[in-house]
Amino acid sequence: MKKLITLLTAIMILNFVAPKSISASETGSKQTPGGIAYSDIANTIDSFIAEREAGLASFAVSVFDEKGEIYSGYYGYSDIGNGINADKDTVYEWGSCSKILVWVSVMQQWERGNLNLNADIREYLPEGFLTKLQYPEEKITMINLMNHNAGFQESFFEKEDGATADDMYDTLEEAVRACECYQAFHVGEHTAYSNWGTALAAFIVERVSGMDYVSYVHKNIIEPLGMERTSVDSRATDNLWVSEKRSGLKCYSKNSEGCEEFGECRCYVMLFPVGAVMSTLDDFSKLGMAFVSEECPIFENIATRDEMLKTTSTFADTDIAKCCHGLWVNRYKVDVIGHGGNTGGCTANLVFDPVSKLGVCCLVNEAGETAFSQGVPGLLYGDITEREEYKNAVITADRDISGFYTMKRNIVKGAARAGQYTGGLMPLSRNDDGTYSMRLLGMDFGDATLVQLSDNEYVLTGNGENQYMYYKDGILEMSVMDLEQDAENVFGFIASYGFIIFGIICWVVLFIKLVMFIIRKIRKLDKKYTTEDKMILVQQTIYAVSGIIFALFILIVGNRNYIFLVISAILALLLGIVSLANSALLAYNTHKSGAKGFKMIRQYIWAGLGDVYLVFILFMELYNFWAL
Repeated sequence: MKKLITLLTAIMILNFVAPKSISASETGSKQTPGGIAYSDIANTIDSFIAEREAGLASFAVSVFDEKGEIYSGYYGYSDIGNGINADKDTVYEWGSCSKILVWVSVMQQWERGNLNLNADIREYLPEGFLTKLQYPEEKITMINLMNHNAGFQESFFEKEDGATADDMYDTLEEAVRACECYQAFHVGEHTAYSNWGTALAAFIVERVSGMDYVSYVHKNIIEPLGMERTSVDSRATDNLWVSEKRSGLKCYSKNSEGCEEFGECRCYVMLFPVGAVMSTLDDFSKLGMAFVSEECPIFENIATRDEMLKTTSTFADTDIAKCCHGLWVNRYKVDVIGHGGNTGGCTANLVFDPVSKLGVCCLVNEAGETAFSQGVPGLLYGDITEREEYKNAVITADRDISGFYTMKRNIVKGAARAGQYTGGLMPLSRNDDGTYSMRLLGMDFGDATLVQLSDNEYVLTGNGENQYMYYKDGILEMSVMDLEQDAENVFGFIASYGFIIFGIICWVVLFIKLVMFIIRKIRKLDKKYTTEDKMILVQQTIYAVSGIIFALFILIVGNRNYIFLVISAILALLLGIVSLANSALLAYNTHKSGAKGFKMIRQYIWAGLGDVYLVFILFMELYNFWAL
């Protein structure tokens, strides 16, 4: 029996941990920035995974430097139900790591003299291509697109969830035109991560290179790097092997308490250059190594790579790097450069330290995963709190940045902006120990904690991820977007949910009135309803119906449902017109009847609420309806 238990244990271990490789790269006594000896990287990652294996579906990781691969490992299952291990043939989705290929393509065209990164992008676009510019007199450059500060809000017409192969556009130009964003901010005013802005950059690459994007990337990046197991196209028609292998990957939401399977959960990206790439770990790491290797096959001159790794945007008025030509700067014990990505079923991360040349690629078949994809880089690069500048930092004791913050990566203009209140919120409440929790009216909005590093610098920590943030003048900057503390957003949040709650109250009141009416009929008791009573009943019905409509509006509009947006807006406007007419008649009848005391006050209040309803609808749902 003892031998059987030992054998079963060995089998379980082999099922969980696939074979790993440590190359002949010279390790010697070298250490990672986090203080791990290169020779201990494998054991350290093994131990890290073993401590958290209950929350893992599968995790593929590659560690490399300028000499090549140092370590690669495959943990867990690509298909838990069928017991299929993740291995070198497992294909994952890159999500937004696909954008790396866009920015490399842009730099290649800059290197060849086909693009000026500081020219107005309209020089490279068809005449009148941009139709939703709020500030057409302001120049938008490729650098603005790379920094995600060209002023664009989210694209309402990009279907991010539930898109199918049939939803895909035939050409990139068609996709970019159809999903065009409204320009909500001045150029350079805010960082607001933009899928559409990145897709626009890819379309410009098509324009100046004379090739369609998929063919261009294959010829200029995929083939030079030998990435034979990579697909770029939205339908993966450019690599059938990849498409077939992706069909075998199952995706999960998994933690120590349980596991939910989503099946294949394949992601179809309408603006495909921003998130449609799929590949094996080996191919993913080939791209990572191109940024640190002694030779760089993706550029004709290694100086172009050096240029790409230069800072193009910083936090507030500091010299703290935020972005380098489309690649984000993540702050650990050292600054690392790279990009993360998520789809509905996968998480990816590629980062490297340009100083030590140490890089890491991570792929996971879980959406929004951070414990492994962010935790392992944290092991290698060390914690941000270990940086010398924070050890003796002076912190103003009375600084309190508590408040209601909304993310600028959102739809902030137009009817659909009400949808931002279902997500994109970060209410901060200060704790007794000086840290901050995401809490509003006693309700928790997440388990992350904001910790102060210096007078204006903070780090948001939670589930293995540390997100650097910088505070100035009511704005919290993180690398990919700004969050703003704004009274208008507080009003919008309260007004939206207050309206829904009031609608529910009206439903309850109407139900009670119906029950009382039935009881009176059964008991044959007469109650005379005045004209004013009937008008109040009409007003309560309007609020009850519109409260439900608006609740559905907030929930559904976040999924980019344009048809429902139009229908709900029309219904709301019609109800608003009825409400205005009803309230006007109610006010007139109240004045004419000479009602006194509580009765008069009650009737005038409902008359006023009828006007408030129309104002609310005009402000929340119809204002700037076209700004999508």
